[in-house]
Amino acid sequence: MRSRHVKDDWRRQKDSQVDENLFAEPERLSFANPSKETTMTYNFIRYGVKDASIAENRALVAKVLEALDETQPQTVRYLVLELENGEFVHLVGYDKDSSALTELDAFKAFSADHADRRSTPLARSPAKIVANYHMLANETAPA
Repeated sequence: MRSRHVKDDWRRQKDSQVDENLFAEPERLSFANPSKETTMTYNFIRYGVKDASIAENRALVAKVLEALDETQPQTVRYLVLELENGEFVHLVGYDKDSSALTELDAFKAFSADHADRRSTPLARSPAKIVANYHMLANETAPA
């Protein structure tokens, strides 16, 4: 019977921790270290790419990720998805300012002729992370 009480106490403690975090402001969630909060600004960016430019766009995105891997800025979060219809979706998070990303030579190269590669206008929207289950931490793109 004692083990049941221990289990119930653990469950109550776990539930109370979830309740405390449930109402945290979404933009204050930290995915690099869940126990440490940080204020991040997030932007959701979506655009279509011309068929002839998809491989080039992928390669330029890969170079941005390589540069981020080299510099390892702690103030940047960056996720890029490619949809089957040729659209790309970027989720960009940064603390204070985005210069740790935008000042990278690889990002400047990515941005240089971006309008020429696009098949649709760029749509940008501020975003808040409402939920995350193993999506934004320690994930790498398949080779």
